[in-house]
Amino acid sequence: MPNFVPGLLLPGERSEMDAHAGWVAPRRRPWLSRGWPGWRRAALFLLEYLGIAGGYVLLGWLGLVSMPDGRLVTVWPAGGFALAMLLLRGTSRWPAILLGSLLNSFWFVPWRWVIPEGTFVPIIPESIATVLTSLSRVLSTVVGVWLIRRYVGTTRWPHTLRGVIGFVVFAVLVHPALTAVTTHASLLAVGLVEFGPVFLRETWIWFNANSAGVLVVTPLILVLLESPVGRPRRTHGEVALVGSLTLLAGLVALNFQWWLGGVGIPLVYPITPFMLWVTVRFGARGAVLTNLMWAGVTFLSMSVANDGEAELARTFAQYQARLVVIDSFILFMAAAFEERHQMQRALEKERESLGARVAERTRELARFLSLLHSSLESTADGLLVVDRGGHITVTNQRFAELWRIPTSVIESGDDARALGFVREQLREPEAFLSRVEYLYAHPDLESEDEIQLVDGRVFHRFSRPQRLGEEIVGRVWSFRDITSRRQAEAERDRLLVEESRARQEAERAFREAQKALGVRDEFLSVAAHEMKTPLTSMKMQLQHLQRLLVGASGGQVEAARLRPVVATALRQMRRFQEVGEHLLDMTRLTSGRLEPRHDPLDFREVVAEQLELHAEAARKARSELRLECTGPIPGECDRPRLGRIVGCLLSNAIKFGAGGPLTVRLETREGRVRLQVVDHGIGIAPEDHERIFERLERAVDSRHYGGLGLGLWIARQSAEALGGHITVESELGKGATFTVELPLSCQSHAPRRSDPPAEQELPTA
Repeated sequence: MPNFVPGLLLPGERSEMDAHAGWVAPRRRPWLSRGWPGWRRAALFLLEYLGIAGGYVLLGWLGLVSMPDGRLVTVWPAGGFALAMLLLRGTSRWPAILLGSLLNSFWFVPWRWVIPEGTFVPIIPESIATVLTSLSRVLSTVVGVWLIRRYVGTTRWPHTLRGVIGFVVFAVLVHPALTAVTTHASLLAVGLVEFGPVFLRETWIWFNANSAGVLVVTPLILVLLESPVGRPRRTHGEVALVGSLTLLAGLVALNFQWWLGGVGIPLVYPITPFMLWVTVRFGARGAVLTNLMWAGVTFLSMSVANDGEAELARTFAQYQARLVVIDSFILFMAAAFEERHQMQRALEKERESLGARVAERTRELARFLSLLHSSLESTADGLLVVDRGGHITVTNQRFAELWRIPTSVIESGDDARALGFVREQLREPEAFLSRVEYLYAHPDLESEDEIQLVDGRVFHRFSRPQRLGEEIVGRVWSFRDITSRRQAEAERDRLLVEESRARQEAERAFREAQKALGVRDEFLSVAAHEMKTPLTSMKMQLQHLQRLLVGASGGQVEAARLRPVVATALRQMRRFQEVGEHLLDMTRLTSGRLEPRHDPLDFREVVAEQLELHAEAARKARSELRLECTGPIPGECDRPRLGRIVGCLLSNAIKFGAGGPLTVRLETREGRVRLQVVDHGIGIAPEDHERIFERLERAVDSRHYGGLGLGLWIARQSAEALGGHITVESELGKGATFTVELPLSCQSHAPRRSDPPAEQELPTA
């Protein structure tokens, strides 16, 4: 299929393929490049524009020549030529159409028919009218191309009935209507015509002339510039013969007009069957050629008519109606024929493809049957296929060997007889037959079970429905001897159980050892770090003190310089002592050797002492310590142990309080004293509330927060040893509240001594 219009497509242009006839308006490269190739392309581009303009002028002259009385425009082929060129070459060629229209207007004045003869028209209004009418024709043509592209979907000739109908609507009706209205509106705007019956009549005549020109010329150009589509190719001899007959038919029709005078064009109808035959034989090409013949006969008949003005107007309306109806019908018929032919060719190709697929499938089926038979006989399973009527359709040799069924029983094809034969071999025949009957009664079920035979063999039975498409036509049974496998599996299971037990014991021991080693290593690492830190600080303070003494003048050192050094050393000494006490408490609490003392004391005083001891640490953490207590709370308790509980809770709150205020509440309730330590720090997840009270456990990473992980454990163990308990309320990001409840008087409450926790002993190095 050619993708160019001879003489119109320039070098360097590229065309895009169309869905119907092959191509649309080309996308051109820059044509004004340097050197001789650029000038050559420019010259060809100019020649193309001049060619389009010349074609427009020539066809415009032809339309004016064919006017019967010199004033009645019967056909305007230039409009059809302009529409075809913009469809083929793109709307960018509108300047060429404008040039042709201007030349046509200046030379032939195609709008002068609307002005009474003898009327003088000044040069300026005439020039303005020429420009405006030319611009209106170009604009309406561009709009017509856009409508065809938008609603027909192609810029080539559509070879479908729907596409041809759309082309007739938008190209033959809408586009000429736009041209007629805009052209006469331009004349009306200049003042050459007045609005009235004459204006409407001339607009209607111009619409018919453009419609006839588009209906004949545009399909002719679009179809003849493409290869045959959707129809059989014809020989050159047949084409020449049909062309000659077409010319002869046109001449005969004209002779009828000349010979018979008033009978005229109605006698042309006998050539309609010939037009239909050419359309069927040649499709769209035959249709446009016969339409050209029909239009030539029609307009030549009108041009030679010698009727009066009224009769000529009536004859014009009749001829135009016949032309539009017959030409449109011929084009519709050609499109329907081509669609039918394309469908027929598609069906023929599909039939050939289907025949080839059937032959291939037949060969594949033969190979499949051979493979299936070989597979059935080579498989280790015994296979049995029974149809819905209880007849055996397929078995293999392995099935007969497994069940030791005689050949005569299998060849009989009676499934009930085969079941009766194997009944005596089963350990549970009733269950076997009951399952078979149940599956036959429910053909869509699948089943898988094991069968015990009286000789000790074990068969694995699998059954599923046999389907032909969506229809169930029978049932397939598969039997496999798994006796050896079951024996091997039993022995394997016994060995696996023994091995599993041994492995579990080894893994448990290994995990315990690994856990103990891990706890020991972590504890030693943390303990060494906690002990090293205060020792290092004390060493630095002592070295600083030594430097002060060495540098003192006269052997005297100011107390103000010694006081902070000594205070820092004492504070680190207390921290070192606290670490040692934690280690000692862990040993005592683990071994159960903690014996609490019951001495009179003031609970508020003990809490205040701990607040004072932790004031420096709270200040460094930017936390404010608050004590909420109404007054002294006398009672009996182990003072060191109570101080240890308060100190552990305060250390924990300072460490995780995130610099927020820390509140200590102390109150009495029903013979018990309640201590609450509240912080607003990072908080504790609910799932970690119990774990944090375990020995060496933390809810955070020890690399970010120091400590031995013993403080809360010591606090809980100490509280329980004193007859009380400790709880926590906290959420992540919302701080924590630790609550300790102790008896107010240990004399009135027997001290509850907790048993040593069922945990591993303190790891040793």
